[in-house]
This record gives sequence, C-alpha cells and structure tokens, in this order.
Amino acid sequence: MRLQHLRPDQLQTALDERWPLLLPTGCIEYHGPHLPLGVDTIVVEELMLAVAERVRCVVAPPIWYGPASHAVTGPRQGSLDVSTERFGRHVKDILAGFCDMGWHWIIVGVHHQGLEGPESLAIRQAAAEVMFEQAQAERGDGWWGKAPPDPNDNVFERIQVWPSVLPAAAEQGVEMADHAGYYETSFILATHPDLVAQDRLGMKPPWYANTPQSKAREATPASARRLWAAMVQAWVERLSAIARPKRPPPSQTVVRGLF
Repeated sequence: MRLQHLRPDQLQTALDERWPLLLPTGCIEYHGPHLPLGVDTIVVEELMLAVAERVRCVVAPPIWYGPASHAVTGPRQGSLDVSTERFGRHVKDILAGFCDMGWHWIIVGVHHQGLEGPESLAIRQAAAEVMFEQAQAERGDGWWGKAPPDPNDNVFERIQVWPSVLPAAAEQGVEMADHAGYYETSFILATHPDLVAQDRLGMKPPWYANTPQSKAREATPASARRLWAAMVQAWVERLSAIARPKRPPPSQTVVRGLF
C-alpha cells in the first residue's frame, strides 16, 4: 500500500497493527548513456513496492533529491548534487513527522553509494537524533537510567536504514557496488525495461559500465529476474521478522541500549 493512497481509516489500521513504514531514498545522477537518471531511487522504490505485495507494510513517497556528488559527471550531464547537511535536516524533519504520525517501525531504504556514502550517513544521523529525541519526549529525563528497557520494545531500533542489497541477497550473488554496470542495468531491466537502452553503450562504453567484473552489456532479462527475486526475498524475510517480539532466555536479564 502507498501512504499517499491511504484513507484515514486505513492509516489508523496500519498504525494500530504496527505495520512497518518503508521510505525510499535516492538521487538524480548520470548512469551512463543506457540508464535513466533516477536509477538509485527507482531501485529502492520498486523494491519496496514489490515487498509490499507480500508483507503488510506501507510505502511512503520517495525522498528523491539526496547528495549525489559530481564524481561521475557534472550537472550538465544530469547529476544533481545538494548539501549533505541540509539534506540531513530535511530527512530528520520527515522522520520526526512520521514518528509523530504514530509509526512504530520506519525502514529507510538506500541504494546510492551503500551505507557509508554521504547520503546514508546523513540519514543515519537524522534517524539516531530522532530516536533519542522521541524517547526523551515520550519518557522524560533519565528514562533509560531508571529501569532496564523492555527488550521487546527497543526505541533505538524503531528507525532503521537498510541497503537495497541485504546480506541474504549478497549470498545469492547480488552486488551493490556497481555503477551503471551489470547489476544496476539488471535492476532496471527487472523493473522498467522500457527505460534501458543497452544499444546506446556503443563501441566504447564508460569504463564503469564495462569493468571485467561488471559489463552492462551482459545484463539480460533472465539475469534481471533472478537477481531481483533474490533482493525482494531478502527484504521480505527480514521485514517479516522485524516486529516479532524478541524474548530473553528465562534465566537472563537483557538490557539493551546504547549506554
């Protein structure tokens, strides 16, 4: 289900039943002559929509304009870069707003530059700040120090940032460290084949689309379906497990948190 399509009664059901809210993020960036500028966001949004067909969750509209950098090309070729600091503040406002709306679980999906790029770092910082501030507002001063937190309701886990390619998918041969090569070409072939033009690679494709490990020309509809299925399944499995109560062994007391 898409957040923007929900009626108020449907929203309340999702909140009451603690459905996860999935938030795609990405950027506008040149991805060779054969792929669209929105690859990074398209991959995450389509992945989340596919997951939503199999797991009870809601997909929010994407945050499109993340920091892309001009490492690949300048703006005249289609790359749009923004301030990482201002982007992070914008994301923080959005995450705080979703928490105020009542979402218990928020999963932010990232494809661009993996979990260590400026986009992901800004999102992760924003998520950490929101989680601390929300806990403080809800529970008051010294809330963590007064008693062991409930291990089944760890506030620090409520907002999570996941890569498009989870470890379970990586074990199936899916790679994320690929710019406009075999993998990203396959991801778009799997979701929007009409947006792929491999014939435009020409005799001398960009080096990053033609490395020994990742040749964009070698992506096929069959490889695309296989890789995409592994990505979706990994998300389905992890998302299905996220809201299950985590109970400590009877003989132990588990204190979870960051202190």
